[in-house]
Amino acid sequence: MRNAMDAEEVAVGWWPGDARYAQAAFYAYAHPAPAEFSSATLSPPAARWEKDLGEYVLDWEDVRKSEDPRATALSFAHSAFQHACATAAGTRSSLRALQVIPRR
Repeated sequence: MRNAMDAEEVAVGWWPGDARYAQAAFYAYAHPAPAEFSSATLSPPAARWEKDLGEYVLDWEDVRKSEDPRATALSFAHSAFQHACATAAGTRSSLRALQVIPRR
């Protein structure tokens, strides 16, 4: 069985917060992250790089209060994945995969 993080990966998810970051948020990271990974401006504008965490975050409150929470969360996920593919060894086929996410 393969261990986690033994190959290049991009992760986007949600967590309820912890001692390091005391509020619920979506997160996004790439592993291993290239040096320029932290320099992007992701969508939506409330998304930001948290140096202490080593990942991008979008606070749950910003998503919850947005006009379209689902679209806001998806915008964050898409922009994080696109940035990871552009700065890491991701391929154009990985970027094309974004176009096939079904909408409920």
